[in-house]
Amino acid sequence: MTSKNREPSRRRNAMAESEAEPALVQGDLLEGVGQERPPDPDDEGIPVVSVSDLAQRFGDQDAESAPPDSEADSVPEEPAVYTVDEESQVDSIRQESPTIDDASALDARLTNAVRVALEGRMQEAALLYIEILSDTPAYPEAQFGLGTLYDDLGRHDLAIERFLAASELDPHNAQVRASLGAAYGAVGRFEDADTEVRLALSLDPTNVEVRVKEGLLAFRKGLYADAEAGLRGVCKRDPGHGAAHFYRGEALNRLGRVEEAVPVMERVIELQPHNWRAYHTLGMLFDRMHEPERAAEMHRRARELNV
Repeated sequence: MTSKNREPSRRRNAMAESEAEPALVQGDLLEGVGQERPPDPDDEGIPVVSVSDLAQRFGDQDAESAPPDSEADSVPEEPAVYTVDEESQVDSIRQESPTIDDASALDARLTNAVRVALEGRMQEAALLYIEILSDTPAYPEAQFGLGTLYDDLGRHDLAIERFLAASELDPHNAQVRASLGAAYGAVGRFEDADTEVRLALSLDPTNVEVRVKEGLLAFRKGLYADAEAGLRGVCKRDPGHGAAHFYRGEALNRLGRVEEAVPVMERVIELQPHNWRAYHTLGMLFDRMHEPERAAEMHRRARELNV
């Protein structure tokens, strides 16, 4: 997680302030993490649609969707896993060099939480983040990490709380602001979403993650052509960005550009071999192309992975 205009003493001050903050209640923060349920096409209604981050990131599928009047509109959207490798994900949520004696130990705990989430062990990862925040509530990286996990689990209400906490601690962090904006979009708060994404772009207009969230917000508004165009640029810039490819593929699918969507979604499963939603979407695409054998294989893989 990168940020501009960061004071070198922020982590020291934040951790000192944390001593006065109340302990977090694990039961409240863990709510919904282990409650897997199939996506409901009517759960959030128009024009909300869905990653995440993840947005580049992490399994309760409270996925957004368009009206269920076509096969394309019944496709679940949120990727189930992080889309970057462990090292780059840790780098993206780490501040400058530690300025206090126990910062290295804290970073090690954060690294472990990220690793566990990358392995798809969502409830365990959530507990690790919660334990970190119980000890150090004023730790923006952990607030952001837990928010990202909730967002990718489809618990956008809980994600917003964590992103707000992170933004209060690190108000000039473009990635946090963009993630908050995308989460607002997931619950239909588009005015707030636009404000946060615009702020993120003003803070760091070249940030890949900010651009992905901009595309995701357009997708969640139902602006599929805008989402596809923006995410196409991200995919060219970062060919290994799974979330960007996933949402570009979903946008193409919803635009009815089936033949273009197939290779994009095939690239997703190369990057995210455990993303059952990508297999599900490919199955829907092959159904629309009247290729039943390929469709059946993709649906089978999706069922196997969606456990």
